[in-house]
Amino acid sequence: MRKLLYISVFALLLFSCKGNGQSTNAVAKHDNVKGVVSDSDNQEVFSGDYNDLLTLELASRITGFEPSKARKTHALKRMTGEILRYNWENGREEIKEKSASNRKRKTYPRSDLVQIKWVDTEADLASFLEFIEPEEHPELLKITDVGDRAYWNSKKSYLQVYYNGVSFTLQVDISNDEVSDKEKTIALAKLIIAERIK
Repeated sequence: MRKLLYISVFALLLFSCKGNGQSTNAVAKHDNVKGVVSDSDNQEVFSGDYNDLLTLELASRITGFEPSKARKTHALKRMTGEILRYNWENGREEIKEKSASNRKRKTYPRSDLVQIKWVDTEADLASFLEFIEPEEHPELLKITDVGDRAYWNSKKSYLQVYYNGVSFTLQVDISNDEVSDKEKTIALAKLIIAERIK
């Protein structure tokens, strides 16, 4: 009698827990979503696809590099650490000292890159500030005229931006001049906001 009771309870649990109420083709629905959708105010809102936010055309325009020579990598697609990166091999080299005491210099080849990561389409300003913690990190410099809020990380040379419910981290590394790369990164962020998020 006890076995029958356990079996019936187990069977009821199996049938009652057969899903979470979502359709099984949710991934297919996500794939069919357009990169930019309209909301009720007829404003375009970014849907979350990294390819729509940072296009090869925008990356080429800001760098001045030929789009056909770019190599695209899209690591960890649809995961938390997703990164969309465009690389160009333009023969750039980086010179580093082997060691401070030895004073020998060695050159290393370095790719030129433009990348975007940590895109959040459901961000609000409070969660953005909690994520980057500007009070805790003195290397973060507030940048005006970029979105609702933006901070330049001087140690890691990237820009963290919040605008209209979307936050992202952007980096342009195309020269051995950090000031020039910073200016290009800021210019690209402004282009993305103006042309892709609105």
